[in-house]
Amino acid sequence: MTRDVPVSGTCDPKFAGVEETFRRNMAEGDPVSGEEVGACVSIVVEGERVVDLWGGYRDAARTQVWEPDTITCMMSVTKACASICLLTLVDRGMVDLEKPVADYWPAFGQSGKETMTVRTLISHQSGVIYADAAPAGSLWQDGVVEQALEVAAPEWPPGTAGSYHSFTYGPLVSGLIRHVDGRSVGRFWREEIADPFGLDFHIGLNEEETARCAEFIETPGTPSRDGIKENQDSPLFRAWNPMPKDEDFNSSDWFRGEFASANGHGNARAIASLYGGMTYNGLIDGKRLLSEAVIADAILEHWDDMDRMTNRHFRFGCGFMLSCPPFPFGGRRDNFGHTGIGGAVGFGDPHARLGFSYCGNRMAPIADLGPFVPPMIDAMYDVIS
Repeated sequence: MTRDVPVSGTCDPKFAGVEETFRRNMAEGDPVSGEEVGACVSIVVEGERVVDLWGGYRDAARTQVWEPDTITCMMSVTKACASICLLTLVDRGMVDLEKPVADYWPAFGQSGKETMTVRTLISHQSGVIYADAAPAGSLWQDGVVEQALEVAAPEWPPGTAGSYHSFTYGPLVSGLIRHVDGRSVGRFWREEIADPFGLDFHIGLNEEETARCAEFIETPGTPSRDGIKENQDSPLFRAWNPMPKDEDFNSSDWFRGEFASANGHGNARAIASLYGGMTYNGLIDGKRLLSEAVIADAILEHWDDMDRMTNRHFRFGCGFMLSCPPFPFGGRRDNFGHTGIGGAVGFGDPHARLGFSYCGNRMAPIADLGPFVPPMIDAMYDVIS
C-alpha cells in the first residue's frame, strides 16, 4: 500500500534516481521488513553535497514531521566516530599504533593484555569482546565497564584473530582516549570533530539536542537486537549484559550518556560529510580532519573472516568496516564505513571521493543493508560509475 509521506530537501537533478528511490521507500516500505517511519539520506561528492533529503515522521504515532535538523540514534555507526577520535590522537603524535595500550593505560596491561598494541585494539583484534566483571545493567555506572575491561582476559591471543567487538569497542577506545587526553570520548568528539567541522552528530546529547531527537522504534525480530536482549545462547547476550535489558533506546541515560559503541545520535547529513571528507584528501570545507597518511593506513584491510560474535562475514581496518557481503557498500572493495543495527549506514568511496549515509528511526528487522539502502546506492552509482 502506498502512503502519502512528506519528503523534503534538495537533490542535484543528476541524482534524481536516488530521490525517486527514497520517496518510494518512504511511501511503500517493504513487504518483509515493513514500513519506514522517518529517515534521511545524504551524499557528498568531491566535497559538494549533491543529495540531502529527509522524510516521514519523528514518532511512531506519525504526528511529528521529520525536520531538517532531526537527529536519531545511529547505533554502531558511532564506533567509527570513536575510532576517528583515536586516529586524531595518532595524527597528532600523541598515540603510536604500534605501542602497547598499557603504555597509555597502565591498568589495562594485565590478564594477557600486557603487550597488546593500539593497532590491535582499534582494529577489533584485541579478543576483549566481553566485560564479564561488569554486573548486569551497570552500563551507566561511572567506571564500572572500564574497570571490567582492565581485568578482562582476551578470548584469543591479541592480534591473532579478528571479531566484531559489538559491545566493548566503544568503551575500549573511550578508555584509551581518556587516559591519553583526559577528556571523555563524547567531549573529545564534540570539541575536536563535531563543532569544528559542523557535524550534527553527538555522543551524549545536551538538552537542545535531546529535544530534536526522533523516537527510536525498536523492532523484535531484528537478529542482533534479539541476540542482545533475548537469546541467552548468543555471544551478543553475554557481551551486552552490562546494558539494562529493558533499555528501549529512548531513555534519558541513552540520550545523555556516552556509550561509543552504540548511542551516537545524528543524521545522514553529518555522516555523509564525515566520509566525504575522509575520501576528499581528508578535508571538510577546506579544513583538515585527518592526514591522508593516517586515513590510508586506517582503511587498509587488517582482517577478513567470519565473525565469531554475529556469525557474519566481516572485513575490518582500523575501526572501519570494509566493503564485503553482507555490507557491500556499493560493491567496491576499497569502500569503508560502518553500519548500525536496524539500517543506519555511512561509508566512503576513495575512488569516487564520495560519502554516503542513510538513517531512520525505525529498527528494521535486518542483518544486512536491508531493502531500502541498496537501491539508493545503485542509483547513485548509475550516475558516478
